Amino acid sequence: MLFSIGEKIQEGEKHGWLRRGSPMYKEEISMIQIGLLMASFFVSGAGLYYHGYLLQTVNYNPFAPLFSGAVIALIPTVLASLICAKFPRDNIIGIARQLLGRPVGILITAPLVFIHFALPLPIFRIAAELITDVHLTNTPPIVLMLILLTISSWIALMGTEVVTRTNDEHLVIIFPLTAIMFFLSTSDIDPNLARPLTQFDFSYWMRPEFYGSLSVFFGFGLALFLNDAISHSQKLYRILIGLTFLGLLYLLVTLYLIIGTLGMEMASSFDQPLKVKMTTLREMVFFQRVDILLILLWMFPTITAMSGLIVTGARAVGQWLHLENYRTVVLAYFITALALRSSVEPFQNARNFLMYLSPLWGGLMTLLLLLFLILSVMKKRYALSQKEPRRRNNG
Repeated sequence: MLFSIGEKIQEGEKHGWLRRGSPMYKEEISMIQIGLLMASFFVSGAGLYYHGYLLQTVNYNPFAPLFSGAVIALIPTVLASLICAKFPRDNIIGIARQLLGRPVGILITAPLVFIHFALPLPIFRIAAELITDVHLTNTPPIVLMLILLTISSWIALMGTEVVTRTNDEHLVIIFPLTAIMFFLSTSDIDPNLARPLTQFDFSYWMRPEFYGSLSVFFGFGLALFLNDAISHSQKLYRILIGLTFLGLLYLLVTLYLIIGTLGMEMASSFDQPLKVKMTTLREMVFFQRVDILLILLWMFPTITAMSGLIVTGARAVGQWLHLENYRTVVLAYFITALALRSSVEPFQNARNFLMYLSPLWGGLMTLLLLLFLILSVMKKRYALSQKEPRRRNNG
């Protein structure tokens, strides 16, 4: 079996339908920019949906599912780091073509591309709920959802490099703003509300909300699609794994702020408890409506993170169809998303859609990465087995 697969790979490389190609789109981004896109996933997810899912999975001590989720997410993160290092300057579409051929490669990566296109709609709907609850109470959420979709698609239309640069500029504002908000939030914390820490409720393993919350860790998936545009991707593991731990720390701090202020019983009754926590700042600081900063704190990262998903999906379709410019795919996506907006217009529809789509996203990436890793090892062994007889003959 090993030799038959190896012969097929060698034949494909000989005839040209299976080979490591140069990047189709001449775009350059840095490892730091990939890390900042991952950071946007954490900041956005914490504000919009993560804690709402997590706190509804247990009756006490939500820190256990937090750390359990991080451990689960580290598995595909490490696999992604290995694949990016093994196939520098090649993305997941090119890797699938190289290992399995073009038709099969398209077939097995198509669901992943679909998920990249599907995720922005429910997330924008959830983001619109946050804005209408706190500020624009008389504005229909669907209007804000379409505005966010339009802005994100416009940024994606400008290309990968514009997406990453826009994200860089946003986070220059977000990081100090986050530090200020956290500092202002510490004065009303009661550590007793976070207890008991020594008791555990393991029922979360059976709750779909727990697995739905894991999508906040899956920002590394962007690196798989953009690996062909990243220089020095052999060292990308430092960014992917390092940002996972930093993201875990961010989620841990925000979770403690929520529990220490609201308590488990009250916090678990909200879909967006971090929003509720931040609105308590109105009576605690010297300037009014401080919670307006939520717009900057969570909307900017949400827009750029979703732009990243849209542009990576468009690049993948462009590679499949050999398009010189993938921006037409972004336009087609925007029109399609407008037509499908009613499917996520009810808030619970959007929330449930995201909850069930997230574990599919992580599971599919894990299976594909395992498959690619196994096939690459088999290919290497076959190549070595072919060299050994030649050495003996030459000797």
